[in-house]
Amino acid sequence: MGATRPGAAVLLPGLDGSGRLFAPLLAAGPRGVRAEVVSYPPDVPLGYAELLPLVRARLPSRGRFVLVAESFSGPLAVRLAAERPRGLAALVLAATFLHAPLNPLLHPVRGFVGARFFGFPMPAPVVRWFMAGPDAPDAVVREVQRAVAAVRADVLAHRAAAALEVDAREDLARVDVPILVLAPTRDRLLRTDLGEQILAVRPDAEVVALEAPHMILQRCPHASLARIEELRARA
Repeated sequence: MGATRPGAAVLLPGLDGSGRLFAPLLAAGPRGVRAEVVSYPPDVPLGYAELLPLVRARLPSRGRFVLVAESFSGPLAVRLAAERPRGLAALVLAATFLHAPLNPLLHPVRGFVGARFFGFPMPAPVVRWFMAGPDAPDAVVREVQRAVAAVRADVLAHRAAAALEVDAREDLARVDVPILVLAPTRDRLLRTDLGEQILAVRPDAEVVALEAPHMILQRCPHASLARIEELRARA
């Protein structure tokens, strides 16, 4: 992979698309990582195909970097990594998926996840149950609520629909860099076998299970960063 250690990390956000929820992970450093947080337009409904060139344009033009994707952005990062961009040293997939992402318990209500659903303020109990964990600090819950409220409802609905329909398994097979999967053990939003889903395509991927809810980077920032740093050291 070369003798130069990757010096930058490009962070792709969850469904809100703001990148503001990476604050706990960024605060866990610094450990020599230059972070480039990518944000998505809050007022334009864009799916994975439309977001791909936006993210591609934000990649470092020089040096080597690690691509870190959270939740919604996982398939996007996989597709980008499959293009084998210059300088990409490793891929990190955190609490994310390749296809069919939802926890089976949520399948009966998937048809209700539209613009009207996202048009209501997200209640704190919903944030805690599905995303941040029942013991989440109030500050984390409020930040999630603010991040979601800052995005137009039809934009969130469009992203959610794209996530339910995507299939990035063939793309993952074309990725030629080390892959780290950060898998929360208490995810109530996504399927809990997503690590196995990735290993079925890429048996060489490293899957690390952490005792965390869906928001693994926010609730386990130090442990997550330590694993990312270990990957950077090897890549």
